[in-house]
Amino acid sequence: MANVKSGDIVVPGDPLCVIEEFTPSFGTYEENGVVYAATSGAVAVDVKKREIRVVNPDGSIRLSLPVKGDVLLGEVINVYDQRAEVTVVKRNDTDIHNALIGEVHISNVTRRYVKSMYDVLRPSDIVRARALNTHQIPVQLSLVGPEFGVIYAKCSKCGYPLTYTAPNNLICLRCENRETRETANDYGQRFGLEPRPDLAPRRRAPRGPPRGNRRTRPMGRRRLPPRQQHDGRRPPRGRSAGQRTGRGSRRR
Repeated sequence: MANVKSGDIVVPGDPLCVIEEFTPSFGTYEENGVVYAATSGAVAVDVKKREIRVVNPDGSIRLSLPVKGDVLLGEVINVYDQRAEVTVVKRNDTDIHNALIGEVHISNVTRRYVKSMYDVLRPSDIVRARALNTHQIPVQLSLVGPEFGVIYAKCSKCGYPLTYTAPNNLICLRCENRETRETANDYGQRFGLEPRPDLAPRRRAPRGPPRGNRRTRPMGRRRLPPRQQHDGRRPPRGRSAGQRTGRGSRRR
């Protein structure tokens, strides 16, 4: 394995050690049992903790880019029709010293059909997402999964925290405004917001009488075509009255 020691200068992609020697920390990542440098800087080896990291020459921690599968926490800053931008501040429940820019495409929000990004996300929403790429900026994010999605949101009218009522349905207890989000299964719990399922929107009853099939549909009077409509008297059989009384009506 590569022979590196504390103080060595490395660049992204340089092999540092195997996972059996040291565990990866800030500025490093592991792939197929090998620890690589995720950023340029100086190697710092902690023998007691059995960790290896890449830091600035003065010892300060450098930016550590996420890897595929990391759980990220951030705030939505911009929402467009087909995508949204997120400022990532936590990686696997650990604070990131320098915020990262993440991006959520509308195809990575949910498995159901979504017409516009405004129906599932709004600016200032706090989201929990999963990283889809490794050491790339912007970080591609996914909200698919019960544990991912919006975990905190504010009312777009008055700014009051929204309360969970039903899946993807929120209500403002101050102005009674209802909004939709792609919520996580633990929405609001981290911020002390209790769900209110009793305020869930009611389903509207279908308008008009139910449509039945031919068997259940009530039978009405059959309307005859114009040729068969008459005054109620039975039409004569065979020849018409004019044919019986008129002369020369019979064809010869």
